Amino acid sequence: MLKKMVLWLLAGCLVLGVVTGCSDDENWDELEDEAVEQEADEQEADEQEQQNEGNKPRKFSMSVSRSSGTMSITRPTPGGTLPDTSDEPAWTIFIYMCATDLESEDGMATADLAEMVAAGGSDDVRLIVETGGCKRWQGDAVSGTGLQRFVIQNGSINEVGSVPAVSMGKSGTLADFLTWGVANYPSERMGVVLWNHGGGSITGVCFDEEFNDDALTLTEVDKAFKKTFATMGGKFEFIGFDACLMATVETANVTASYANYQYGSEELESGTGWDYEAVVSYLAEHPEADGAALGKVVCDSYQASCVEEEDAAIATFSIIDLARIDDLMVSFNEYAHELYEVTDDASLRGQVTRAVTEADNYGGNNRAEGYTNMVDLGGVIEAGSSYTDASRDAQKALDKAVVTHVEGETHEGASGLSIYYPLKVQEANELSTFEDVCVSPYYLSFVDRTTQEGAGIDDYDDDTWFEDDFWEWGGGDDDTYWDFLDGYDQTGESEYITFAVEPEIDEDGIFWFQLDQNGINNAVSVCAYVYELSEDGSDFIELGETADVDGSWDDGAFYDGFDGYWLSLPDGQNLATYIVDMTDDYVVYTSPILLNGIETNLRMRQYFDSKDVVVEGTWDGISASGAAAREVVKLVKGDVIEPVYDAYGVEDEEMSQYLGDPYTVRGTTDVDYQELQGSEYDYSFCIDDIYGDYLMTDYETFYIEDDGSISFAY
Repeated sequence: MLKKMVLWLLAGCLVLGVVTGCSDDENWDELEDEAVEQEADEQEADEQEQQNEGNKPRKFSMSVSRSSGTMSITRPTPGGTLPDTSDEPAWTIFIYMCATDLESEDGMATADLAEMVAAGGSDDVRLIVETGGCKRWQGDAVSGTGLQRFVIQNGSINEVGSVPAVSMGKSGTLADFLTWGVANYPSERMGVVLWNHGGGSITGVCFDEEFNDDALTLTEVDKAFKKTFATMGGKFEFIGFDACLMATVETANVTASYANYQYGSEELESGTGWDYEAVVSYLAEHPEADGAALGKVVCDSYQASCVEEEDAAIATFSIIDLARIDDLMVSFNEYAHELYEVTDDASLRGQVTRAVTEADNYGGNNRAEGYTNMVDLGGVIEAGSSYTDASRDAQKALDKAVVTHVEGETHEGASGLSIYYPLKVQEANELSTFEDVCVSPYYLSFVDRTTQEGAGIDDYDDDTWFEDDFWEWGGGDDDTYWDFLDGYDQTGESEYITFAVEPEIDEDGIFWFQLDQNGINNAVSVCAYVYELSEDGSDFIELGETADVDGSWDDGAFYDGFDGYWLSLPDGQNLATYIVDMTDDYVVYTSPILLNGIETNLRMRQYFDSKDVVVEGTWDGISASGAAAREVVKLVKGDVIEPVYDAYGVEDEEMSQYLGDPYTVRGTTDVDYQELQGSEYDYSFCIDDIYGDYLMTDYETFYIEDDGSISFAY
């Protein structure tokens, strides 16, 4: 029996396609005041530093000439003097452990500290850890009072100091730790690990749950390392992210100024994260190892732990040679320039945009779980390869920059780096942040043109990004540019989707339509939604998306391929399903549920040939602050699942939600592909345009008879 719920009861703080905040207003005001004060202090310190005798400002410069289209890059050189490390360990790794709910709920930080202590002992490797960002620590080593600092070496952990609790999502907090650490614990080779949730290029990393999930954006990461770099005398051997989604080209462009290698994952990280016992033990035996050799161990041991935890299907991890990043930036800029020019042709714009949206993406990117908008960089380059000459050099530069990478079945062909692309624009602030970290004005224009035209602004050109003939990285200072998106909402009636044959039921009882050339040029994807009527007839209950649509972009004709089956629990309850990913072999669906009374999403992979369903587990999705949940949790016997469904009023289209009956998990496979019960259902095509809107066709009613036959009403 489906039970209708008041919508806000399930709202919580999960994102369902829109990033919003759930916070205490008074605490947030205090946090903003603290942020303003800290920013002022940091600015004053910067100005004083530049006034000191002999201290010249060191600024990263990345610019593109409008007249020539060429990119110039200057990386900063380290300030200070290399310390004498002859009596120091060969390796020191600084771990910025913003433990957050990963520790307070699941004890993951404590578990990783235990791995570090359990590693093989050596005088040649030590870890310097700063802990914080967490409301409750599960273990005894960390008291949680302020930000504590520890030295881990030779199988022991010792606290060596602490500082008052401040947000670990502030650049000054990270800079203070690194500057103190490098000054007091230098080594010939030094690495940095940022430990926490990650959200990709837009929302960043290290979400501090004690300070309203305040996080380090990429510009804040850049600022923090810049301060440390001014005094340390050399580069870090690596900067690594034990966090989800941080292997991005925008991140690498920042870290390339301060380190030799970058370690990270394009996709979600397994809940276990890095295998610190394997990493530290390797360095104990091989203190002469450089960042590339150590990176391979980090990469391979991470993959092995994913296999052990049965998370290998979605796993990705890559080691980036940051000395190659400038070549990649220059080559990608040339490619983006050509891409922007050729997509001035509307027909090519549609083909390229479809290819970009079909490229591998990371972190979910669907209505139920939220959007990270992180897309594989290799896929973006491949999307324009048929229309640009520069794509080949860009792909070669990418391949050279990626030293080592691994990927599971779900991400076969992952290139090692992702890039921001707005699969769904959520708010103006998102694109304002993107503007600050984008690596090419032409790629920025490629993205901007679609958002502008989607909002009804015609005659786009890219003069906006060039001042006195030059575009400068991080030079965006107009906070109002993207305000046109604040008043823009998806209509569900996109004017860009037009037809040669309007949606209809043909003489054979097939529901179909044919786009005209304008519709083909402007459409990016086609799927279908299925609905059933509530028992009282007041609401259409959404069963979700189906991939059972046949058709071709060559002629724009698409047909329903619905077979009358649906993903269901063994007790017969249909799940509301939404498409996460689709390959030639399988489709990955997600379904909103309550698991033991807590909101989450059930992930399932269905193979096309056999129709077999593999339950991958549950994933909480993208939080209100933009952090990706770090693990896919396996179902265990005794778990209680309650399906959740969106619904729309028959008369007023008002949105509500329904809750299914509790189902208790009995075994390892608890989702079947079952025939829908004989009844009346509604079916609608959903056609997404390339500008962020979509068109829902009028619903058509179909019937499933007791013998399983399907017929549409005329």
